[in-house]
Amino acid sequence: MREIRNAHLLGSTPVFGVFIVLTLMAVGVARHPLSLQGNGNRLLWLDVVLLLAYGIAAIWVQYQGSPGVHVAIRLGTIAGLQLGAVFVANHVIELFVPARNFALVIGPVLLTLVLLSATGSAARERIGSLLLAVTAGVWCAMVGTLVLLSVGFVLELTLEVRVEQWLRDAFAASGMNDPGGFVVKNTLEAASEALVRMPAIALFLSLLGASASALITKQSRTAVLVTIFSAPLMFIGGAAALWYANSLPRPARPPFILAGVLLASVALSTAHPIWSVLRHRFSG
Repeated sequence: MREIRNAHLLGSTPVFGVFIVLTLMAVGVARHPLSLQGNGNRLLWLDVVLLLAYGIAAIWVQYQGSPGVHVAIRLGTIAGLQLGAVFVANHVIELFVPARNFALVIGPVLLTLVLLSATGSAARERIGSLLLAVTAGVWCAMVGTLVLLSVGFVLELTLEVRVEQWLRDAFAASGMNDPGGFVVKNTLEAASEALVRMPAIALFLSLLGASASALITKQSRTAVLVTIFSAPLMFIGGAAALWYANSLPRPARPPFILAGVLLASVALSTAHPIWSVLRHRFSG
């Protein structure tokens, strides 16, 4: 009974986050009505629909009676708060560090890959279900995205001048006359992209992590050792592709970014399963 109450409490996190984001979004639009010019109105309604979908999905999932669902919610919420911290730190660095080195650019990406794949792996290990492992990963992405949007709108409202300076080049090319309105419109657009993309990315990565967990736990000691030695090589290859992409002009980057992210994703998806297998074997 206590676990069910805890699941409901943790499950309310996305609902609370949706309420906060909608409120801050309304305040931003009220302060800068010109943000609704052009496709701004469409972006606003798209964000509202997506946020309501988040809230409805969260309410539906948290009231499922399965103990496995409760475990998935708990794991997803805890990991999602950590993911949100990564997102917020990256956003703050973008605002206050104009010229970021490669480590600051790639670090948050790799942490995101690790958290989402590890969430799927940990959930599969605890529950034994790929479906619930993916549920935990998507829940993690929902919570992390809502944390980012909440903090993002707060920064937009409290540090408006700083955000305007950060987006001054994009504002100059936009043709808009109100820099504050452009900031709000840009945030609405970024919000819709994050609300759609992050659950899709989480679905893939959590499934990858859960699948890696299912495979590695059934392997022999020799196969596990081979995985342990091959995963770092794959990660190095992915990091090298991303580093090379960072040195290229933007139009030439996508193929190397895609290859680097895929290699790094596969390598990092094995991190939690390998650690779990070694921990159990050495403790046993």
